[in-house]
Formats: sequence, C-alpha cells, structure tokens
Amino acid sequence: MRSGRNATVPRRSLRWLLTGRTIAIGLAIAFSVSPSQAAQHRLPSGYKWGRCLLVVHGETRISGKCSYQIEQGGDFNIQGPKQVFAGIDYPDPHSGAGEMSKDYWAVVYKDGDSWAGYSNADIEATHGGERWEDLRREGACYAGKDVRICLWH
Repeated sequence: MRSGRNATVPRRSLRWLLTGRTIAIGLAIAFSVSPSQAAQHRLPSGYKWGRCLLVVHGETRISGKCSYQIEQGGDFNIQGPKQVFAGIDYPDPHSGAGEMSKDYWAVVYKDGDSWAGYSNADIEATHGGERWEDLRREGACYAGKDVRICLWH
C-alpha cells in the first residue's frame, strides 16, 4: 500500500544527481571543442599563426598550420602546430637543458650575401641537427639541396 507521502528523492541522492549531471554537461562541452581549437594555444610574444611547409630529404615535416616569428632583417623561424613554448606550455627552465620540443621547427637566416638555415632532425630535439647553406629564395620559400622551407603569413 502506498503511503501518503509524496515520492521524493533523498537530499543525498539529489546532490549526487545534480553533481553527476553537472560533470556530464562539463565533459560534453569539453569534448565538443574541435581538435583544431584545442590544439591552438597561446604563443610567445612576437609569434603569429601562419601556414608553413618544411620538406627535408623528401620527408614532409610541417605542412599547413604553424607558428612563426620574423625578425628584423628577414630572418625567421617556423614551428609545427604541436610545438610547446617555455613559460607558456611548461615552466621556463632558464637553461637549455630543460627546453622541450613537441614538433619540428626550422630557422632561416641571412648569412652574408646568401641565406642559410637549420632545423631539428627529430621532433624532441631542441638543437639544430640539420644545417643548410646557400638557400635560394623562390617566392615565399627558401630552397636548397634536400630542403624546402616556406612561410605564408
């Protein structure tokens, strides 16, 4: 037989239900963010988002979205979209030993009357393991023996 009481949810269960619903809504919102939005993070001062191409020995290492910095005189560097930055994505180590890399990167610079460059040969490398001399400019690209580096900003 039914009692004369209204069917209610005990307070403890109600709190759990609301908390569970809040968590579920939060997770739904978090997972609804597209990967391209989630991958875009803050950049260091002076860096911008652009489009890049880095091909070394026929291997495409960066193609599409990238971050870049152009210095006075035209020297520039490009970073793959997954790159991390000291002081933004991880604590500033204040020394090279604590630096991190999560993507390919390249640097192009004026060397006397010609252009040269270097990049990491491995995604986790923070030093330039590959160097190129006598790069020639071809529009938005710099090309040399076994390398092509392009930046569209």
